[in-house]
Amino acid sequence: MLKKGKVKDDNEKPQLSKEDILERAPSAYEAVVAIAKEARRLNTAPEVFLDEGEKAIRKAVTHFVDGKVEYEVEDDSPPKKARKKGRKKK
Repeated sequence: MLKKGKVKDDNEKPQLSKEDILERAPSAYEAVVAIAKEARRLNTAPEVFLDEGEKAIRKAVTHFVDGKVEYEVEDDSPPKKARKKGRKKK
């Protein structure tokens, strides 16, 4: 699923394109939220989830593109107050 970008030398990792990321989410906002949550999770125990020298954000993006991250954007807006029916008092 990863599309390999230009690689300058053998030690450099392939670049991920914006299209790779947006294939997995309906909007860039949702992709960023899901990737950030995954990076936060990976940083909770870096000795378990990350190899030496590996960055959490890079691994989170790779997990997202590979489909290893399930995401759901929650509606954080407060509920609307119900209007009372009837006339206003003066």
